[in-house]
Amino acid sequence: MNLISRASTASFFGRASTLVAILLASALVVGGCGKKNSAKPAAKADKAAGKTGDKANDKGKKPGAKKAAAHKADKKPAKPQAVLIWHSYRDAERAALDKLISAWNAKHPEIKLTALAIPFDALVDKMQVAIPRGNGPDLIIFAHDKIGTWARDGLIQPLGKWAGKDRLSRFLPQTITPLVFERAIYGLPLAFKSLVLFYNTKMVTKAPATMGELIAEAKKHVSKEDGKFGLAYDAANTYFHAGFLHAYGGRLFDEKSRELKLDSKASIKAAEAVRSLHTDAKILPKGLSSFVVTAMFNDGNVPFVFNGPWFISEIDKSVKWSVAMMPTAPNGQPLRPYLGSEAVFLSAKAKARDAALVVLDYLTSDEAALLRMKQGKQMVANAKIYENPTWSNDPVIKTFRGQADMAVPMSNAVEAGLAWQPYNNALRKVIFGGKPAAESFKAAQSEADASLAKLKR
Repeated sequence: MNLISRASTASFFGRASTLVAILLASALVVGGCGKKNSAKPAAKADKAAGKTGDKANDKGKKPGAKKAAAHKADKKPAKPQAVLIWHSYRDAERAALDKLISAWNAKHPEIKLTALAIPFDALVDKMQVAIPRGNGPDLIIFAHDKIGTWARDGLIQPLGKWAGKDRLSRFLPQTITPLVFERAIYGLPLAFKSLVLFYNTKMVTKAPATMGELIAEAKKHVSKEDGKFGLAYDAANTYFHAGFLHAYGGRLFDEKSRELKLDSKASIKAAEAVRSLHTDAKILPKGLSSFVVTAMFNDGNVPFVFNGPWFISEIDKSVKWSVAMMPTAPNGQPLRPYLGSEAVFLSAKAKARDAALVVLDYLTSDEAALLRMKQGKQMVANAKIYENPTWSNDPVIKTFRGQADMAVPMSNAVEAGLAWQPYNNALRKVIFGGKPAAESFKAAQSEADASLAKLKR
């Protein structure tokens, strides 16, 4: 997963307050075009009336009126502007988006909205090829961590004053901050994503508040012979490991110095803490893909899982489950996972920019957000939704909303992306390979520094 820490929300809104909220002036006045074109025939008819006198008006009609009407009737309606969206949604999320698109097209014939679903990894590659040639989408739905790379490569464009304070005020602040790159805002947020603790309520009666409590309960459910363990998640993946790293005070990327920090003391302590779950507590198996984690939870082979909101749609209906905030680490600090802001971005080659902005505003409206939450099971970015007791008191939504306040926004800088692969390799060696942590992260730092040096050339 190529999903990292960002400047404070307060500092962003200090800058955002200087922007002027500009309402989009639509250029899609379909009917006006027809009236303008029929003006000349009407003027000629009026002139003819002055010459023919009463004969032309014997039935109360101006001469030329029938011709003008016929001219207008023959006029073809203006061709609707086409707006294409690329996304990687599946299942409930895709169904919710499709419903929004159908509702839009039914009411807005002047803008034809279509969507193309592309696999997550393939979408990134297709954008790099299609957009520079003018063959890509007008709007893109994706996680915010690619903003730096896409902006550098000229694939997306900033929203400028259109995304003013009034428009941004409808969103949770922490979902806006990650969309700012080099003092410009790219995109509007749809939803946020963060890890929480999922647990099987038939196997566990109370959610643990600390890793110590989790370990004690998890050990009761371990049976290697039967393929049963106490905790399941992709521990050697930087995204899933970040909660531990942040709990020990670490960061992969320093936003101020623009330096990578892979071999910090925090990296070593965090990785060693997770390794103990595998080697000492023996509650964590190795080599878990997302598919295996889902299968284990659905089959009742694990009581605890660290996962995000997408996991909800993967849980079998027969499983009784609930969620809780991430527990505290062995050092007493809360596990603080990454916060991802999923947003709608405007292509640098958008063929109908004004129409695309109208659609962008619609997809991120409060009304659209409510449908995406109810049907798409998304943790939406719109603050107003959480003012409704129906949603604010829902235990699942309440947990994710609370975790969002404790999460660390991922960096969208180009440099930050260079850390993921070497850090993943180091985690695998330390947690499951028994390699010394200091040595492994030092090697990861060297690899990342070499990639950074190439980037700066």
